[in-house]
Amino acid sequence: MADIFREVDEDVRKEHYHKLWKKYGLYVIALAVLIVVAVGGWEAWKVYSLKQRQAASRDYALAVGVIAEGPSDAALAALQPLAKPGEGGYGLLATFQAARVMAERGDTDAAAVLWGQIADSTAADPGMRAVATLLMVQHRLGSADGAKADGAELDAALAPLLAPGQAFRPAALELSALVALHGGDTARARTALEDLADDVTAPQGARTRATQLLAGLPEQ
Repeated sequence: MADIFREVDEDVRKEHYHKLWKKYGLYVIALAVLIVVAVGGWEAWKVYSLKQRQAASRDYALAVGVIAEGPSDAALAALQPLAKPGEGGYGLLATFQAARVMAERGDTDAAAVLWGQIADSTAADPGMRAVATLLMVQHRLGSADGAKADGAELDAALAPLLAPGQAFRPAALELSALVALHGGDTARARTALEDLADDVTAPQGARTRATQLLAGLPEQ
């Protein structure tokens, strides 16, 4: 008798599973297919990404070889297609190199634009962004169009680097003083230079320049 009940129970379960499969089987198959496609797609993306990085590395190495021969049109032509500050990696390095080549060729306005893009790039680490900011401000002030440099804009760019404890604070203080002098604000320039001259953590060269600049300022 127990065997009969067991057989009936198994038949009921089979019928139940059959109904469930008819109802949800397509979804199960679709999910399985989706998982396989996703895994395959991820593996394909890893292979593609690796090939892209290898290609970027090769192209960047070739560009650096051209740069070694001097800041020429050929150097810029090799770098500019690679210069993508928003993508990080070799795109950032190529942007830095392109800006350097432009600056060496005297095109400081274009170089400042590229350094500004790096400074604004979320793909760059804080140190790289800080260096790009300093270079951008420096070249904006020293460019042929420097007389039109927006002091408020440059001050805003330097502000995060002026906080106590920032690694690049001495350089930012020096540039902040130059921006103030550029705008005719000798009082603010004096304050920045005095802070720099008194900063025992600053490089001695920067402190010496600050002292020399202070000596040349008119008496208050």
